[in-house]
Amino acid sequence: MSLKAGLLFVTLLVGSHAIPAPQRDMSFFFDQSENSRIVGGSTAAHTPYMIAMVTGVTISNLICGGSLVTSRHIMTAAHCNLAVTNQDGSLLNSLRVTIGSNRWDRGGSTYRIARSIVHPNYNHNQIKNDIGFLVTTANVVLSNTVGLVPLNFDFVGGGIPTRVTGWGRTRVGGSLSSTLRQLVATVVDGNECRTRVAQRAQELNYQNFPVVDPNLEICIFNANGRGTCNRDSGGPLMRTDRNQQIGIVSWGLPCARNAPDMFVRISAYRSFIEQSIRIL
Repeated sequence: MSLKAGLLFVTLLVGSHAIPAPQRDMSFFFDQSENSRIVGGSTAAHTPYMIAMVTGVTISNLICGGSLVTSRHIMTAAHCNLAVTNQDGSLLNSLRVTIGSNRWDRGGSTYRIARSIVHPNYNHNQIKNDIGFLVTTANVVLSNTVGLVPLNFDFVGGGIPTRVTGWGRTRVGGSLSSTLRQLVATVVDGNECRTRVAQRAQELNYQNFPVVDPNLEICIFNANGRGTCNRDSGGPLMRTDRNQQIGIVSWGLPCARNAPDMFVRISAYRSFIEQSIRIL
């Protein structure tokens, strides 16, 4: 998986890719095509807290990833919430989440969604405060294959080892991965990330590109050709030395273009998270 998507990807990693243009068209970042996943990664071990957001009746469509925080609450990216919301504010009738399987299209358990919670200050243009929750209609049954993700609210600096998982595109314009993929990478210092992303965006002729905010976002980098991609959005970024979630796939340069990928820094949103998991 190319770990960007969620990285909403600017590609907002929901299922889209950014392209050079005089003005940045966010519709590309939220494209709901079925083609996006971790690029340059490997097959993931079973991940009991990993969920897939799926829509469609006759044909199922993967929208985003997410993580199970409580037996009723799934944490994901705000742009993923909006991707499954109608203009009147209601959720798509076919929306459901699956958990307990390394395949998004089969196996595991399926749950319907009662409500969506989006951060009140979510900024679509700058892709900031990109965090939200889905609340299931019933308690998710915990088992050997389904579990809650532990959260870490420490501020994470550069050099920390991480792992991200998703079913997104394995390359720009490529197909989705039916089997969960993972990418191992290291956190990049925030100021260094901001500079590197801005320089790379300029080299690729991306216009009006979002500015990385180290206080709100975590950046990771593995190598050119390795990163997140469309449909990885919303998935968890784990600190591997503690096996705790520290980020959410949000956005990046599509896909794996020799630049860091950006994740929501959950330590900046502890209050919002604690308030949200009290809502049923």
